[in-house]
Amino acid sequence: MGAPSILRSIFSVYSKSLKSRPIATQIASSALLWGAGDYLAQKIEKHPFQARRCAMMSSYGGLFNGVVGHAWYIALDKGMKRVAVPGTAAFVGGKVLADTVIFGPFHVAAFFTIITLVEGGTLKDVKRKIDTDLVPALAAEVAIWPIIQAVNFWKVPVEYQLLVVNGFTVIDAAFMSWVQHNSFREKIEAYLKKKKLVADSAL
Repeated sequence: MGAPSILRSIFSVYSKSLKSRPIATQIASSALLWGAGDYLAQKIEKHPFQARRCAMMSSYGGLFNGVVGHAWYIALDKGMKRVAVPGTAAFVGGKVLADTVIFGPFHVAAFFTIITLVEGGTLKDVKRKIDTDLVPALAAEVAIWPIIQAVNFWKVPVEYQLLVVNGFTVIDAAFMSWVQHNSFREKIEAYLKKKKLVADSAL
């Protein structure tokens, strides 16, 4: 059996499970892909593998993103159908705008809050993390996700939209996990400082 046949079989099983147990299926697939994303992040960081951290990221992906994301895409689709014709530019654009302006900040803030607290941090730690990394993380997300979501909302049936998001989330979860466990702003500032020193030395 070739790779295409295996993928078709997996997708067939997923589709049947999604119809019979939608929330459980979204939880399982989200947990698997978020765990894979954290594993990738840890490989990039080149630290010894931390199973507990990977388990927490996987749990967040399943229990939060799987449940909340599932509800969000269904509600978003129903809401936009009341004000725009499905498939039109207004329909797709409205969904992308709402996803970017409403769900994006909520998701990133919730991620920093939940993971920080689960890892033993305090509310002060949460505030410090959000003050430091929320805006840079959102800026990076906005640079990528609206394009992905535009195609997703335009071409993919609503019941499969979270799967598409979770597929790309392997990379996004790696990014979010890296931001959670590193200071994104400090990394950017260090990079810019290094670039400035190189530019100054060339003069």
